[in-house]
Amino acid sequence: MKRISLRIFLILILNITPWQVANCEVFIVAKINQEIITNIDLDFEKKYLITLNPNLKKLDQRRIIEYAKNSLINERIKKIEIEKKSKVEANENLLSRVIADIYSGIGFSSLREFENYLLQNEVDIQKVKKKISIEIAWNDLIVKTFANEIEIDRNLMMKEIEKFDNKKVDNLLISEIVFTINDKKELVTKYEEIKQSINEIGFEETARIYSLSDSKKSGGNLGWIYKNQLSKEIKDGLNKIKIGDLTEPIVTSGGFLILKLNDVKSENIKIDKDAQLKKMIEFERERQFTRLSTLYYKRIYNSAEINEK
Repeated sequence: MKRISLRIFLILILNITPWQVANCEVFIVAKINQEIITNIDLDFEKKYLITLNPNLKKLDQRRIIEYAKNSLINERIKKIEIEKKSKVEANENLLSRVIADIYSGIGFSSLREFENYLLQNEVDIQKVKKKISIEIAWNDLIVKTFANEIEIDRNLMMKEIEKFDNKKVDNLLISEIVFTINDKKELVTKYEEIKQSINEIGFEETARIYSLSDSKKSGGNLGWIYKNQLSKEIKDGLNKIKIGDLTEPIVTSGGFLILKLNDVKSENIKIDKDAQLKKMIEFERERQFTRLSTLYYKRIYNSAEINEK
């Protein structure tokens, strides 16, 4: 009777199929508050992450398992916080756009091709949609919570634009990884861990694993940015490196920032001031939301009861 009850619990509550229950041992690998993560969840997360980021196969199994478990813990903590205030219900149009960005980013031209690819790798598209919905709901929560705290000084930005209009300026192609630590003593270890990952699987895949910024979806790529738009701390860090190199961790109000300088071109430009202002505003708004999201997540992570088996 107990075995029957356990099977019913696993099938109905944990969204595990009867086949999975019948053909493998199911056990808890982590518990976050009252939410549990099973080995079935962990197995799916590994498949999901590797399917979207095939270069992860280059990592040893221990690191893949650790990454998958941390990814699940991160997701559950966000889900718990979201559900304190609302249900996880993503806008279908937005969900479709995010999925389209994902599959086009890995080389597919249609949703059907992407779904077939997931099926071949034993990844359920409905579970993928649920995971993406959590991220959408989290971003929505951050915007609603902190919208009034975003400060944009348009006049100051316009003054900066005026400074380099019709002048020769450096245009930088850069990528980022944003991360946090619980103790300053961990900084060197974390930085070395990230550098090792970059050496093994490249900057883009490492950004998708470690970065807390939304730019991780595009492998940390920030595109072309005029040097004058950047803060003094970031410019100082970039001034010390050559194309292809990484900065040392740069301290920001939301954690630490590693930048990769992908390319540089000097341009004599006549700036479209309105377009440049819009770009600067978007960049600054994204930077502030990333900082606030990072701080908020770190706070709820530290207050969560996390038990790993």
